[in-house]
Amino acid sequence: MKNKTGSLKWLGNLSFFIVLILMSFNVRAQVVTGKVTDLEGNSLVGVNVILKGTTIGTVTDVDGNYELSRVPLGEQVLVASFIGYVATERTVTITDGSQNVDFTLSPDLFSMDEVIVVGYGTMKRSDLTGSVVSVSEEDLKVPVVSSVDQALAGRAAGVVITQNSGQPGGGVSVKIRGISSLSNNEPLYVVDGVPMSGNSQGTSAGFDAMGGGSGQTAINGLSGINPNDIVSVEVLKDASATAIYGSRASNGVVLITTKTGKTGKTQISYDGYYGLQSMPKELDVLSLNEFATFRNEANLENGESINPLFADPSVLGEGTNWQDEIFDVVPIHNHNITLTGGTEDTRFATSFGYMKQDGIIIGSNFERLSGRINLDHDAADWMKIGVSVNVSNTDERVT
Repeated sequence: MKNKTGSLKWLGNLSFFIVLILMSFNVRAQVVTGKVTDLEGNSLVGVNVILKGTTIGTVTDVDGNYELSRVPLGEQVLVASFIGYVATERTVTITDGSQNVDFTLSPDLFSMDEVIVVGYGTMKRSDLTGSVVSVSEEDLKVPVVSSVDQALAGRAAGVVITQNSGQPGGGVSVKIRGISSLSNNEPLYVVDGVPMSGNSQGTSAGFDAMGGGSGQTAINGLSGINPNDIVSVEVLKDASATAIYGSRASNGVVLITTKTGKTGKTQISYDGYYGLQSMPKELDVLSLNEFATFRNEANLENGESINPLFADPSVLGEGTNWQDEIFDVVPIHNHNITLTGGTEDTRFATSFGYMKQDGIIIGSNFERLSGRINLDHDAADWMKIGVSVNVSNTDERVT
């Protein structure tokens, strides 16, 4: 009798656990289906659809359809994400049975890691076939540069940048495809859609083939642009760039995009630095009396008469160390103030910058005062108006 009672009790416990398992399965066995399309109604393949905060997820098939199983009952958040599109969330209430939740994704044109700015607009990185190098705003934040081409040094693959001289604001040679057969070997620069020449100008001719712009003491044509105003730089290295800009782009194109306004309250930011420049190490040279002694010994060794000026080296003293007379410890400082803001229809970005760099060679310096205004206005759904004004005054002195 006891064995029979124990068996019934054991069967009752087993039935209870089976019911609990079935109830748990019933709660988690809800199915959510749907379709993911773009703004034009085209199906998107490979879109990630997940249940937020869980590992439950799937991807869309060739027709843009998806199916999520084991979705718990109650209010849940579904997230659809795809490269080049803005991630979209949908809050739905899951009930018994299957449910249908569709997504429409819009392109994310402001994701610089996924979208490339080219001469004729923007393209998804996956659709781009030409050779393009992208440099972001963070990569351009180099402590001490007077122009954007100096900031590109070492940050753009396949682009050779040569500093022609150490003078403040000195010319920089940029070679994308090496030396061409044309007289101009520098690329074409396009700032906010406006082409401009980056050729350096100077007085010492014949130095261009060695990477010296138009001379060893060349002045940089891009030094009037404040690097702090730049958001991104795209380097078009493919020959197809000539189809947009003609023969001027035969040596490549450097597309420069400056800051634009953003919707919201006006924001003010300041960026600046102050530093000192000096010679890292001076050459160890002979003093005047040491030089006189050396010349006297050399003359005696060669059987020549001693120069009367060096007859008694002890009275000559140390002489003049021209390194101390030419080089000095000098300051460098840069200050930038940026204001951005606007409404849904009108946005603005204004910046003011001042840079002063004294050369370690006495008598050389570079000074720039710049201002930029970028204004964008949506006059209608089909018309946008924009104004970009850059004013700069540079003062460069060389020895």
